[in-house]
Formats: sequence, structure tokens, C-alpha cells
Amino acid sequence: MIEALARAMTSRDEATHQHAERVQRYAVALAGEICLGDDRMIDAIDAAALVHDIGKLGVADRILQKPGPLTADEYDQVKQHVIIGADILVAVAFPGLAAIVRHHHENWDGSGYPDRLRGEAIPLGARILSIVDCYDALTSDRPYRRALSHACAMTMIQERRGTMYDPEIADAFLRIVQRLQSVTGSDRTGSLRVVAKAVWARRASRIRRLAQEEARPL
Repeated sequence: MIEALARAMTSRDEATHQHAERVQRYAVALAGEICLGDDRMIDAIDAAALVHDIGKLGVADRILQKPGPLTADEYDQVKQHVIIGADILVAVAFPGLAAIVRHHHENWDGSGYPDRLRGEAIPLGARILSIVDCYDALTSDRPYRRALSHACAMTMIQERRGTMYDPEIADAFLRIVQRLQSVTGSDRTGSLRVVAKAVWARRASRIRRLAQEEARPL
């Protein structure tokens, strides 16, 4: 069902689906740092990340593809995507994923949306997704601006630590990047994407192997 929802996004907007796949890989890498040994939580974050923007199916293309700044009314319509997405997931029996999707635009200081949750009242999966979603949005081309550099995006995340983002999770994301730099000698977005994809691929391979073992006759 999750894959079917992801395909629905692809049919509407290939760029949104590609963003979702990158966010999924970053989220699994970060969740592995935060949720050590909690495979159920990591699996939930993995699935939620892939469909975190499914609610944008209910937002008009003229708004999503607008090349200039949004009006206040248009921005209010965009913010509805988290509610629409959560409602879709609840309807197909994924309440745990729905909470992550609904709250991935909440801010640590309570200034986010849709429910103005603050601190640890925000689901852990949503706090993880918030950072990696923002990182990929900043470092990708958008209709209204060109992609920012990796260095610029990391500076912005550090500046928002403790206001928009859970400080511990922001620090974990920075640690992942610092380890990458020590190995590759690079701070390029592309290098981080490669490493995140490798982490996600190893996890996907393990899940497939376990599923095959469970399917074998006794």
C-alpha cells in the first residue's frame, strides 16, 4: 500500500517523488543514529518518509509550481498537506505513520504547524523527518529558487537548532555529516546522498532477507 501511494505521487509530480526517496534515505540514516536497536521505529520512519508529502495530492498545481512567493492564503493551503496526508494514511490503516506525517512541520519551540506542538510532544519520527526534509528541500532546485549549497544548508540547520529542530537530533545529523567529511574529505551534497543511499540499501536488503526466511515452509 505504501508503494502504491508513492506511485500515486510519481504520477502527479516526479520531482516530489524523487525528493521523497532522498528524504527516505536520509531519514533512515539519521534514525539509525537516534533509534539504536528500535527496528520498529526505524521501519515506521522509513515508510513515513516515503509518503510524507502524499497530502500534496490535495493542493493545486498552480500553488505547488508557482515560481514566485506564495500569498498568505496560498501558504495556508500548502500547510493543509500534512492534515490531508495524515487523513489518507489513517484511512488505509497506518495510524502510526499518520502521526509522523501530520507533525513533520512542527517546530521544537512550538511555532510550527498544524497543531503547534513543542518539544518532546512532537513524535520522535516527525522530529527526525523535519530535519532531513528541510535539508533536502534546501539543497534541491525549487520553482521559486535554485538549490543552496550543502555548507549553507548545514549552517541554517545549526542556526535553527533548539528553535525549529530538536537539538539532540540536529547534533546527530551534524555528526553524520562530520563523519562523512572525515572519510571523504568533502562536504558536497552528492557525497551525503551516496552514503545515505548505501545505508538505506543495506537496510532494505536485510528486510527482504528476513521476509524470505519467514516465507520458507517449516
